Amino acid sequence: MWGAWVSAGCVVAILGLIVAEVVGRNLFNVSLYFAWEFSAYFMGAAFMMGAAYALRAGAQIRVNVLLENVPKPIARFFDLFSTLCGLAIGIYLTWALGEMTWFSWMRESRSPEKSELLRWIAQFPLAFGSLLFTLQVAARLGRLLRGEPGDDASLRIGQDIE
Repeated sequence: MWGAWVSAGCVVAILGLIVAEVVGRNLFNVSLYFAWEFSAYFMGAAFMMGAAYALRAGAQIRVNVLLENVPKPIARFFDLFSTLCGLAIGIYLTWALGEMTWFSWMRESRSPEKSELLRWIAQFPLAFGSLLFTLQVAARLGRLLRGEPGDDASLRIGQDIE
């Protein structure tokens, strides 16, 4: 759940940076050189940190029209197969982002922009969010194998749950 809160905080930070940039340019004729760069970092962090919560809440894009129009055993097979594929992709993504972050930390790599931010600082939320997503996919697989629903409808926002 806290990954979703971090994601929401990143979106608020993007809003703050862009508003500050617009106000600075229009009222004071000053540009915040780091606003666009940091907004991009926050966007990546928002995406990856919120992915696990979105999967748990069932907010990921799915082809429900297919699952609803085939017999239940076939729908279960598709759900299990897609979850296994998601797990494989998540493991690879977590490994790749973790390795990239580790190498950036070891080499003390810096952003080519004026801020010269250490790259691992911007990359760490991506790697950690990917790890959270991969763990959530593994938990989803466990729930499906036990015959439980893959997502938690009670986490969906704006829907009446009985």
